[in-house]
Amino acid sequence: MGLSMKTKIILFALYSLIFVTSVVSYYGFKGSQDSMHYLTIHSGNINLQVKNEGYHRVLHTTVTADYETSNRKDCAVTLRYDFPADIYVDKYELATIALNRKVEFYVDNKFIDVETPAHKSDPFVLYVVNYTLPDTANKLIETEFPIHLRYQKAAEDSRYKEVRFGDAYSDVQMLYLCKGPRISNWKQFPLNSGEWIPASYVKVNKDVVMYVPVGDTHNLPLVSLITHGLVLLGTYYIIRRLLTTPSPENPIIKLSPVKC
Repeated sequence: MGLSMKTKIILFALYSLIFVTSVVSYYGFKGSQDSMHYLTIHSGNINLQVKNEGYHRVLHTTVTADYETSNRKDCAVTLRYDFPADIYVDKYELATIALNRKVEFYVDNKFIDVETPAHKSDPFVLYVVNYTLPDTANKLIETEFPIHLRYQKAAEDSRYKEVRFGDAYSDVQMLYLCKGPRISNWKQFPLNSGEWIPASYVKVNKDVVMYVPVGDTHNLPLVSLITHGLVLLGTYYIIRRLLTTPSPENPIIKLSPVKC
């Protein structure tokens, strides 16, 4: 028993719709991949390294990834650092670095007090934006900048405090934006506008661990006693010297008239 003409028309329309949808989806996806501005990241790692010792360090970051891109100049990459209160950056140092390299630094805090200790400071977020991807294969971004450790509040039976970040994905993460050289002004897309895409497949590969000296309050009573004793002895010595020093015989200098 054959199909009616009406059924044939309905089936033909249905098959045609499926075919057209498949073709549009395929070439639409292919066209988006072949467009001027795209970046596809399959997997990657954020490698962190701290240079130098003491309170003043240099943080070196390298992002390696398996990725595809239409043009390295089409995309900008940014690194977001969620720093704890134990660390601070100097905005003037960052401004000097930005002048010499094709990077920009943005801090969410309008003012960073470099003098306050860690227990009186707040955590902050730093964005490092790179507008030129390196020519090295599998390397998305490589940058370094100075960071500084804050002084810690003294504690009993404690010599060092561990300062760690990078152990969670939220501590350091990468975002990217592809708009191409025709627009090229990525500044019109603020970092908190939602335009920037988180690179969820790029993970932190290594933690950063630093140790900051901490004042030990265990000997505070003895130190206070010695300090007060030295102050009292010094005060007694000064007063005794003032009282025993003889006064000058002629404290008033008489001036004789000048003869013309």
